[in-house]
Amino acid sequence: MSAPTPTPRTDSAWAQTFDANAFLSGRGNAANQMRDECATLERELTAITAERDHLHAQLRALTLICGTNDANKFETWIDRANARAEKAEADLAAAKERLRSEAMDDYASIKNLQRELAIERARLNWLESPSGMDWQWEPERLTVSRASIDAAMTEA
Repeated sequence: MSAPTPTPRTDSAWAQTFDANAFLSGRGNAANQMRDECATLERELTAITAERDHLHAQLRALTLICGTNDANKFETWIDRANARAEKAEADLAAAKERLRSEAMDDYASIKNLQRELAIERARLNWLESPSGMDWQWEPERLTVSRASIDAAMTEA
């Protein structure tokens, strides 16, 4: 069994009213019960006081954070904070979607550039080939354009 919690107010009051003769004659039993009840009440009061102090500290912290200790204003502050959090989440989701869309557009642009590069490489390869070299020196085809090169590539 643990040591009893000290109850200084009850102990000092009990010490002032203790009647040893009444206790020894058996009349002190009711007084002992009353003393025990007083000690219990004092312990409960101490616990409730500690809880009150803790709640006051929490309220002071909330007042510093929210700027109010009015319950209605505090609920409004919480509602606004939740709304800001929800907006931030929505903005984040929109930003992710925008980035995904831009990435898909960039991917499509890259694929298009890769196709154009492959076509240009094919033209260059054809111009460097024997067919391309012969074509370049034909007098009737001295005008060089992509269209004329493409036409000559399909002919060859």
